[in-house]
Amino acid sequence: MESENDLLNLLLKSPNSESIQTIAEKLEFDHNFSFSKDRNYLEGVWELRWSSSSSPFLKYSPFIDNLQILDPFNLNGLNLLKPRRIKSIIGTGILIKLYYINEKKIGVRFTHAGFIGPKFRRKNIKAMKEINNEQLGWLEITYLSNKLRICRGDKGTLFVLRKINSLTLFNNFKEFIKIY
Repeated sequence: MESENDLLNLLLKSPNSESIQTIAEKLEFDHNFSFSKDRNYLEGVWELRWSSSSSPFLKYSPFIDNLQILDPFNLNGLNLLKPRRIKSIIGTGILIKLYYINEKKIGVRFTHAGFIGPKFRRKNIKAMKEINNEQLGWLEITYLSNKLRICRGDKGTLFVLRKINSLTLFNNFKEFIKIY
């Protein structure tokens, strides 16, 4: 039977492999995520490596980091598309407010979207606009470890993300979110 490490290796070596969905679904089958018990594992920087969506923004690219930064203790998040290998919060972003639905589902409310530029005098240059029409969704966490997250979105999309150890990005996010 395939393991988490098999899936992680496949995500890194063959991110467009047709086997990813099959292995992810096998891992989901016996996993028992609980928000109150497993919230610690959610915190941090997550890289989207594969999704069942046909949207180009939800597909892996060798040139762009597709990140989701989550702070479940303060119920904040950021979806960020940024140039690969840049360690700063630079790119196109959508700010997220998280809310509890139940032990498996986390609600998301998209609050601001726009461009986040480099820092100038200790603050990011940005053009973030508040989203006026309430945009809501949810994620059902179906597998979670300290290295891998598998979840399903409210539109049925399957997402496979790997955890990135980037304290710098996470701390930059926590500074950035203070103004919202």
